[in-house]
Amino acid sequence: MSGGAQTSNPTKTVLIITVGFLVLFWISKQEVLLYIALGVGAFGGLSDFLAEKIDWLWTKLGWLLSLIVPNIIMTLVFFLVLTPTAFLSRLFGKSDPLDLKNAQSSLFKEKENASYSKESFEKPW
Repeated sequence: MSGGAQTSNPTKTVLIITVGFLVLFWISKQEVLLYIALGVGAFGGLSDFLAEKIDWLWTKLGWLLSLIVPNIIMTLVFFLVLTPTAFLSRLFGKSDPLDLKNAQSSLFKEKENASYSKESFEKPW
């Protein structure tokens, strides 16, 4: 395919939706999922116009979910991972881990017991 916008294939979309609902029916044994799968498959298979409308609805649903789901995931990551990590860091770590408070007159740190030789400068990495 070229680098341009991809065009959707309504027949494939209807087939994927139908198979997806059949798999959900197989897992959960909810009859309504079987009826949805049969309805989507029948309408999409019998009419190209309806297949295009189903494809359009599926695309819009995907677009709507792309606006909602990342916000939920990022909120969960923030509150379940970052907040406890920051709390534990403040509780058990040193008070200024990034040395942002300028308590010293200089930020230069001297290396103790530094002995340099010619070989130490030949391959610094």
